Amino acid sequence: MATKNTELALIRDALLGAREPIFIFSHPSPDGDSIGSTLGVYGILTAAGIKAQPVLPDLPRVYEFLADGIKILKPPVDLKNKIALVLDCGDLARLQQSGLSLDGAVKVINIDHHLHNDFFGDLNYVDSKAAAVGEIIHQIFGNFPQYYSPRVAEALYTALVTDTGRFSYSNTSAEVLRAAATLVEWGACPQKVYNHLYENRSQNYYEFLAQALSRIELHFADRVALLPLERRLLLQYNLEDWELDEINDYPRSLAGVSVSIVLTETEEGIAKASLRSKGRNVAAIARAFGGGGHNNAAGATLQMPLSEARNQLLKFLEQERDL
Repeated sequence: MATKNTELALIRDALLGAREPIFIFSHPSPDGDSIGSTLGVYGILTAAGIKAQPVLPDLPRVYEFLADGIKILKPPVDLKNKIALVLDCGDLARLQQSGLSLDGAVKVINIDHHLHNDFFGDLNYVDSKAAAVGEIIHQIFGNFPQYYSPRVAEALYTALVTDTGRFSYSNTSAEVLRAAATLVEWGACPQKVYNHLYENRSQNYYEFLAQALSRIELHFADRVALLPLERRLLLQYNLEDWELDEINDYPRSLAGVSVSIVLTETEEGIAKASLRSKGRNVAAIARAFGGGGHNNAAGATLQMPLSEARNQLLKFLEQERDL
């Protein structure tokens, strides 16, 4: 059985020995980990003399500081005679949601940290204990500091800080903190990252927040908090998607709550569920509705109106005995 170090070395050798251009993909609605990992590994490969190209379906304004001067392609792209490096994505269906296809790629390398991954690559490295794909990228290349610039360190640091909830979630291990410390030594500026990510709100956001928080519902002896957000409310305040990234922190922070759910009406007849917990395996809940994720953070897209999605989730949770 291959050891972790052996598997990481295989991935590293495949990337650093690549003769074909490497196109770097991630999941739809990219977050701090997928964007930070994409731009971090792009910088590493470029510094190593490897032709690489980041591909992102969109780049939220809050992360633009990581991509200054970098050409980013949007899907679809032609992968003929190219290597596909897929980050932070558990299955091909999610790629397809972004308009991406791996057809024509000479090799597919799959790096992920989700509990459930389809191992769709020719080479796969999936570590569900890793806090972020950015942590895995650093495990792969951390012995090659010559390929790290301050921009690379900042991108990977962003991946770590966002997927650990600013180093507050249960996935904040000693290894993650050591990686973060190394990235700071190599040029990442925590204050700069924090200012861009968390001190960049619009006034509209706080006006929206005042409306939204009043809608939190408590269920099952106050162990479940549910926040439904109608599309008209989001449109009223003209919010960008990234401004909702941490909205679940509010219902989750309520005393006694073990599971929190934010239901967002993304368009008419479709609701997106974001699930968080303080120890409960919400990935299992998400999978019951066609989604996935981690034990303490998961999500699913429900092809039904917001009110029906709310009722279906509550009905499912009513059958659970260990909330």
